[in-house]
Amino acid sequence: MSNFALIETERLYMQTLKESDAEAMLEYHSNPDVVRYIPWPVRDIEMVKEALTKYVTLNDLMNEGDYLMLGLYRREDNQLVGQMNAMYRSESNKLAEFGYVLNPRFAKNGYATEAAKALISTLFNSGNFHRVIAKMDKRNAASAKLCERLGLRLEAVHIQDDWFKDEWTDTYIYAVLKDEWFSSLSR
Repeated sequence: MSNFALIETERLYMQTLKESDAEAMLEYHSNPDVVRYIPWPVRDIEMVKEALTKYVTLNDLMNEGDYLMLGLYRREDNQLVGQMNAMYRSESNKLAEFGYVLNPRFAKNGYATEAAKALISTLFNSGNFHRVIAKMDKRNAASAKLCERLGLRLEAVHIQDDWFKDEWTDTYIYAVLKDEWFSSLSR
């Protein structure tokens, strides 16, 4: 069984997205404010269904280059509130990257923080990773604040390093090491 088949928190659980999630996903995939910093365009239902067909196969991190996409569901009503993802960036450097997208209707409830904590812990507990990073557009203040709440440190600011949606953008890179992560959780 995959380390990532089911990740649970007090209020949430994460698992592979289902084809029946398309309508709930459309609510935030079609929102220009949500996708502003995400590498996909505003999507219609057909585009969401096409993406979902790919997402349901992205369910483990066994080898470098693997990508994990999990639905983020509220326990109380099984409502899809967003997505969490992780990438196996480097086997030799034991490096993973994580990211997320949350439906704005469920923002300001601490769901992204709660889910990211669980995902990062699961990444480290898998035994495959020594370091976890988050890369984001410098203008994405909400994601930067999330990383800071989680205790990740800002390690780099790359200036105009990414041609993204027809403009040069700056990138923040936040990171945490395995021993730092577990040390901070025990405080």
